[in-house]
Order: sequence, then C-alpha cells, then structure tokens
Amino acid sequence: MNIFIMLPEIVLMISFFFITIGLWELRVGVDRKKYVTYMFTGLVLLLLARLFGPFMMMFLN
Repeated sequence: MNIFIMLPEIVLMISFFFITIGLWELRVGVDRKKYVTYMFTGLVLLLLARLFGPFMMMFLN
C-alpha cells in the first residue's frame, strides 16, 4: 500500500489528537499558552488535511 494514500488520514488523526490535548489543557486550566498552541496546531493540520488530501489522492491515481 502506498503511504501517500494514507497520509491525509494520518494527518487527520494527529490533528484530532492535538485538538483533544488542547481541550484537556483547557479543562485542567493550568497553562493557557499550551491550550492555544495545541488548538492552533490541531486546527491548522485539520485544515491542511482537508484542503490537500483530496488533491493528493487525485494526483496519485
């Protein structure tokens, strides 16, 4: 199996992981800078996976 086919799904899982860690950090309420960093990273990865994932699949086939 080609790794480029699975790459958008892997990036989606990593982005959901960062968003979950960010929400957990908000719940704990100790370090707001960590919350912003995790949420921003997760949302940017989610956006990139949603924008470039279909294009990668289209060009690889």
